[in-house]
Amino acid sequence: MTAPFAPLPPDRASHFRLTMFGTVLRLGEMAGCEAPDFLLPYLDEAAVLWGGSLPTSAQWFGAVKAWAAGTPRLPFVTLGAGRPAPFADLLATIALIEEDPRLAALVEGQVGFATVGGLTALWRGAAPGADAAAVRDLLLEMVAAGLLAVPDPAAPRVDWQLRLANPIHDLLSGATPRMEGAALEPNATLPSPDSWIGEGDPEALGAMLAATPRLLLLVRGPRHNGRRTLIRSAARAAGLDVLNLAPGLLADPAQWRVAGALAHAADALILTELQPPPGETVELPPHPLFDGAVGIACGAAGGVRAPGGTATIGVRLPMPEQAGREAHWRAAGAGALAARLADLSLTSGNIRRAAAGAAARATAAGRRSMADGDIGASLRDLRDAGLDALARPVEADPPPEPLRLEAQDQAEFEALVLRCRHREALGAPGGGRGVRALFAGPSGTGKSLAARHAAAALGKDLYRIDLSATVSKYIGETEKSLERALSAAESLNIVLLLDEGDALMARRTDVASANDRYANLETNFLLQRIESFDGILIVTSNDADRIDPAFARRMDASLTFRAPDEIRRHAILGQELGDHRVSAALLQEVACRCALTGGQLHNVALHARLLALEAATAIGDAELRRAIVREYRKAGDYCPLKLPLAAVG
Repeated sequence: MTAPFAPLPPDRASHFRLTMFGTVLRLGEMAGCEAPDFLLPYLDEAAVLWGGSLPTSAQWFGAVKAWAAGTPRLPFVTLGAGRPAPFADLLATIALIEEDPRLAALVEGQVGFATVGGLTALWRGAAPGADAAAVRDLLLEMVAAGLLAVPDPAAPRVDWQLRLANPIHDLLSGATPRMEGAALEPNATLPSPDSWIGEGDPEALGAMLAATPRLLLLVRGPRHNGRRTLIRSAARAAGLDVLNLAPGLLADPAQWRVAGALAHAADALILTELQPPPGETVELPPHPLFDGAVGIACGAAGGVRAPGGTATIGVRLPMPEQAGREAHWRAAGAGALAARLADLSLTSGNIRRAAAGAAARATAAGRRSMADGDIGASLRDLRDAGLDALARPVEADPPPEPLRLEAQDQAEFEALVLRCRHREALGAPGGGRGVRALFAGPSGTGKSLAARHAAAALGKDLYRIDLSATVSKYIGETEKSLERALSAAESLNIVLLLDEGDALMARRTDVASANDRYANLETNFLLQRIESFDGILIVTSNDADRIDPAFARRMDASLTFRAPDEIRRHAILGQELGDHRVSAALLQEVACRCALTGGQLHNVALHARLLALEAATAIGDAELRRAIVREYRKAGDYCPLKLPLAAVG
């Protein structure tokens, strides 16, 4: 007789098939009667696989064990290791009945399903120490561990209908496990440690995972910066599969039980991404079966704690330096453009996303390589859900109107742009490259306009934080929203604008109530987060005196915007009016008498243009006077213009 099972490949599907045939033989022996007709095809196929007359079930399983020797990650072997008999037999019996419900007749005397009572009666006494209580306890442990599902938990335990959890059945049978919010990556499909670019050593981390199976690998850094890739590469080096989990599965006990059982059976590292808010710690739930490696990708804030006895290895992944960014661009196919694109401060993941988008544009245009236009369009398309929910892009078109500052203020503004442009060279390696600027002054003096000019000069998109979506009446929610917005902004090549910043940066007060205490905590968080911010942040304020002095000390640049003087008002008004027929005398009078801000002059010109359109004429003295009177009326103030002679007469 040839060696049994020789033609079968040593994989999960073959092992499952052989285990099912062995269980059929075992159940037939235990029944002690002539095999029913529906069992005959199974016995015939088993005889073909054996290569001769049917053996005993003990001989069959002995041959299966020899056949499977040296084959890693066979779920039945993993689940049965270290477990008392008949753990694996119970599991195989339930799986067999799911494959063919007719086989339930060998267990229950009826068809359709296995029950706690039927399995206990069948398998008690089948192994030393396996009395009825021990068998029942094993079944209940399988349920608690997520291996088995019970459709009606409210029924008496003896009548519980037992089924394998669907992802467990998929894994045992050699199929790809299907579970919402979970995806199993085989080891061979994980990124090779040799392809890793950046800080961290996947080979060294893989050695730690192999030496210490019960390990929490905590990788901190900006989003889209290779945190998950590093963990997956380390798992590849350690010979582990990876089970990717949505964060919500950790908070759902039923789903976590199944996910943990799946990871244990697959010999997989569990990988998920957590974003605990500042001052909070996420407790990873224990699992009755899974006791392996966990990889967590998270930001700089918050804490993560594993169950007791779990070793923790922490790794910080800063944004890549210029050399690293160039390597990522080259690896993504940017070619000769890589050296120039390395000047863009982007995370490694966003580089890959931008390059993929540019390559798609080039392919659609019938070109073999990406061009500058493809890169630029792809960079503009980069979006982050965490940022989009809390900030709005300030459109670059049309270009901002001229920024008219006094000479000293203009020099300070240009120094800020230079600081932003060379912030990487000035910052400390691995971080400290953030630039924070405060634009203070009355409303309408050009603070937001200056932010647009700064973004345009740097070639970056400008995003304005939406305070209505950020500030919350619920304790701690404002800090969470700000953390999401700032973290997302750090990973993109943008300028972030916090308009009306004094609403969030108010002076801390003496604690007289719980509201004061929580308001101070909010201010303290923002102080710390702005100091650690690694991007470009511009804060505007109409009343700088309301801002806590500690914020001013953390600002790298501070510009004070003043209402324009007569000369600047004359220039602004002429620019805003465009083509007009306003007399030079009236323009001079408005500039000298009307102490309006640039924003108010913009409103005046807009209303004058509206009046001229209605009258089908160019803007004249009458339209300008009416627009100015309206602007003063809006402000509840008296218009200082002299009445025209016709009105006096």
